[in-house]
Amino acid sequence: MQSDTQIPYFSVVIPTYNRGHILLDAINAVLGQSFTDFEIIIVDDGSEDNTKSVIESVKDERLIYIWQENGERGKARNTGTKKASGKYVFFLDSDDQIESNHLQHAYDYLTINGEPEFFHIRYKEITGREEKPAPMLDESTLQRKITRQNLFACQFFLRRDIALRFPFSENRALKIGEDWQVILRIAARYPLHFSNEYLGKIIHGERSMAAPTFDAVIKSQNILIQELREDEAITSEILDNIIIEFNFLGALSAALEGKRTLAIKYWFKAFGKRPSILFKRRTLAIIKYLILGKK
Repeated sequence: MQSDTQIPYFSVVIPTYNRGHILLDAINAVLGQSFTDFEIIIVDDGSEDNTKSVIESVKDERLIYIWQENGERGKARNTGTKKASGKYVFFLDSDDQIESNHLQHAYDYLTINGEPEFFHIRYKEITGREEKPAPMLDESTLQRKITRQNLFACQFFLRRDIALRFPFSENRALKIGEDWQVILRIAARYPLHFSNEYLGKIIHGERSMAAPTFDAVIKSQNILIQELREDEAITSEILDNIIIEFNFLGALSAALEGKRTLAIKYWFKAFGKRPSILFKRRTLAIIKYLILGKK
């Protein structure tokens, strides 16, 4: 079933930067959807490769191409949202993909459930030939868990009015968590609707966030905390949870960089606030990289 209006039901926003060699995979994953009432907005964030010619090779009137000076992911997503005409905006990174029934599944859920503000469909993380399903989501615990960890990897649907109300941060120094910030602000006001179907694909390879540096982690933490403090709906508990998560991530980054003292210091900062991290796989990775010297 499709929308009977002239405007598309979905606007799929794909920000990209120098991904001409893989961009077609993301585009074709959308063009191959069984549900066809959509537009694709490619926001080229100042690419210096063949991105433009790759996009021009696609002959489909639903494809919209926008070029802008490089401003990072947040600005590119905001540009796409402002251009979008669909009832819902769906964000898809240029190195990720979706199954062919992804949009149909979303349409069915959204229309049956009164067109809520937020919707997420689970995904699989794909590294080479290995597929790792994202954890099962539970309605009774999701609102609490999302304050502790970003569970959605910027594959989510926002009703367009909500997307415009809660834009992504355009601070270029915020390298980690710009999508988490948006989700936290929305989660503080609205229920987070989701489906446990595996219809999204997070492709690991050259992803820019695969191995953040310690400095990038701490700088991103400070920016995220500063910006969220300006939102009256964000509680001190949420801010504390962000600090714990970033301290834990910072410990891993420091361990990867061989910064033993910093790794231990930031791990204990996180452990002191949340002892359960002792049993997390990230703690084991820190021990492996730091104590055993393995990479």
